[in-house]
Amino acid sequence: MELSDYLRIVRRSWRLAVAILLATIVVAALMTVLAPREYRAEAELFVSTAGGDGVSDLAQGGSFTQRQVATYADIMTTPVVLDPVIDDLGLEDSASALAHRVTATVPPNTVLIDVAVVDRDPAAAAEIANAIAVQFTETVQELERVDPEADSAVKATVVQSASSPQDPASPDPLRNLALAIVLGLLLGIGLAILRDLMDTRVRGEADLARVTDEPTLGTIAFDKDAPVHPLVIEIDPHSPRAEAFRALRTNLMYLDPDDQPTVMMVTSSVPGEGKSTTAANLALTIAETGSTICLIEGDLRRPRLLDYMGLENAVGVTDVIVGRAELEDVLQPYVEGLQVLGCGPVPPNPSELLGSAAMERLLERLKQQFDFVLIDAPPLLAVTDAAILSTLTDGALVVVGADVVRRDELERALATLERVGGKVLGLVANRLPAQGPDAYRYSYGDYRPDTQLEGRGRRERSRRSRHKTSQVPVAQG
Repeated sequence: MELSDYLRIVRRSWRLAVAILLATIVVAALMTVLAPREYRAEAELFVSTAGGDGVSDLAQGGSFTQRQVATYADIMTTPVVLDPVIDDLGLEDSASALAHRVTATVPPNTVLIDVAVVDRDPAAAAEIANAIAVQFTETVQELERVDPEADSAVKATVVQSASSPQDPASPDPLRNLALAIVLGLLLGIGLAILRDLMDTRVRGEADLARVTDEPTLGTIAFDKDAPVHPLVIEIDPHSPRAEAFRALRTNLMYLDPDDQPTVMMVTSSVPGEGKSTTAANLALTIAETGSTICLIEGDLRRPRLLDYMGLENAVGVTDVIVGRAELEDVLQPYVEGLQVLGCGPVPPNPSELLGSAAMERLLERLKQQFDFVLIDAPPLLAVTDAAILSTLTDGALVVVGADVVRRDELERALATLERVGGKVLGLVANRLPAQGPDAYRYSYGDYRPDTQLEGRGRRERSRRSRHKTSQVPVAQG
């Protein structure tokens, strides 16, 4: 994964990342408030070694002290120093328990020892630190005395006594806040990445590239008004969504100028991805160019296309295939250049009818009469009808509904077309979100007046009423 992929993941799940960050900060704040206050008092000792008057003797003594001072710091937390302190101060702690609250450090390249004591009582912390420092001055002389009658060559002197601290050493609010922010960011980003890895839904064009190398010919924005007004080309021809269908039409027309596909199929992987509305709007945009096109309801199981367009579905493809009607009698004109061929009565054997020689002859006749033939086919994974139809067409447009289909489902749908020898013209990313990293982008002429939309909606409903009241002639067979 590249950096852009991680950025897109974070943008997709930024709410989760922010929630984790805030939760971590709240937990850190509660722990800071509830944690007991501890104070730290420090004393400092100077360790020296007696030597001769010569420069070499002084140098040797200094080198010896620097080598030994680290050992002296370790002795500071041993019972030989802490037991007398506990007895003198009347502490209830054992030597090992007190040692956990005592630290002795040696600054680099010095003969100094810093002893620090942590306690919940600031005065007690200072008292214990001073007692340990004084006791150590006595202990080190006893340890380094070779002759009981002679003085020790090593001497420790308290150069700075401990004083009662005013501010607690822990908890440290700033440090805890900084750690909470870092930890929250790491957890938030980590969970966002994990969520993306576990969520296989297609959310945008980037997810399509993870599944297939097939080109994306169009990107259509999600429109919550689509179920009520599916034909956006008529109701709002200047909207970003309408322009997206025109861009799809242009990309499709120039996909292969030397071998222009004329009989095409629009399908999807699963139901609910918007294939029927895509087919209808695409047919309308093709008719706008002056070309003639026949739009066929190829879903013989759950036909919805003619309902979207406000047309009658009493007769259609099934009547022509079985010979109950003539093609000219069942074609329904919609707008100039566009005629629609409905499904007709739902048959008991849709797959057999769509794969029959009669269906192939029907498509050949339509190919002679129209510049383009567009079939609204069923989903690929639901039934085999679309796979069968793909063998009779020049190629298929696969509509991919964002947040509807999963990557494995899309992969299986494309594999289904490949197995039967069907050609994929390209993908149509539909239902893209209006905001976020996968949002549909439109930057020119984006306007949608409510009054204009309402007026066009009335005109569309009026036109549909006229279509529904018209009688479609039926040939008697």
